[in-house]
Amino acid sequence: MACALHPAAEPAADGPQAALPRAAPPAMTRCECAGMTFQEFAARMRAAGVSLEQASVRTGCGRNCTACLPDLRKYLSKR
Repeated sequence: MACALHPAAEPAADGPQAALPRAAPPAMTRCECAGMTFQEFAARMRAAGVSLEQASVRTGCGRNCTACLPDLRKYLSKR
């Protein structure tokens, strides 16, 4: 699902630019919808001793546009 920060992909253009790969957007470090950094989310998750899904329901992080979920999962897997 697209959001204001990560719009839907545009169809490929014709011509020489069409063959060039696009750079991946930088990894997100916060849930813009909930206004919460991944660091704060992880701290709340640990403090409450709950799963990602349970913390998401409690905080709203990752529940609206879901654009942050892939980066949030990566962030949490490294901790």
